[in-house]
Amino acid sequence: MEHPGAAWLDGRPGRDHVRMAGTSPGRRGSPVLMVLLAAGGWGLLAVVDLLGVWIANLWLLAWLILGAAWLVAITATAAAVAMLWLRHGPRWAIPTLALSLAAPLMFAAIDWTYTFAHGFYRLNQADFAAVAALARTGGLDDTGYYGEPLPPDLRHLSINGRAAHLGATDVFLPAWAGIPDGAIGYAHLTNPDPAHTYDCFADPCRIHWSLGDGWYWLDRT
Repeated sequence: MEHPGAAWLDGRPGRDHVRMAGTSPGRRGSPVLMVLLAAGGWGLLAVVDLLGVWIANLWLLAWLILGAAWLVAITATAAAVAMLWLRHGPRWAIPTLALSLAAPLMFAAIDWTYTFAHGFYRLNQADFAAVAALARTGGLDDTGYYGEPLPPDLRHLSINGRAAHLGATDVFLPAWAGIPDGAIGYAHLTNPDPAHTYDCFADPCRIHWSLGDGWYWLDRT
């Protein structure tokens, strides 16, 4: 019977060596997970950019949130590319780096306010219609500088939970509100005029986009 260690004496690998060699690829980690790490960093930044109108209500904290999102994206990309290069070589690392470098250019080409304004409206179209119906039937009193509190199930449409009047039946739902003045957001207008300047909490604003069913996005002139 051959001694267990004899395989090493004549240069043939033993069972332990084969077992260890077989486990080494698993230690390298899946390259897909590392690519997802980089993509997740940029995905977080995309969410922050998309919700930028709401986040801007936090004022100075909004800049910290944006800076933190950029830091996460850059750090995640650097870590992912480094691990890919060390464990899988340039075949995975270079494409991941190239796509990550292209991400800021793609983000700069996107109008995030347009995307937010249309997307949020489409997701809540029935609720916006309910607010318009309240305005037409006199269900919203014209009280206070910032308007009448909305019903609890509709308050998510306005950053302050209120609906301000722009006229007899026109209603304004701010998505961003300044301190103490200024706002941008959604407005339901019966006679919209793109050339008209509306009073958005003492700041001039105009129609930027039509969203449908009498709703418009008002933004600074």
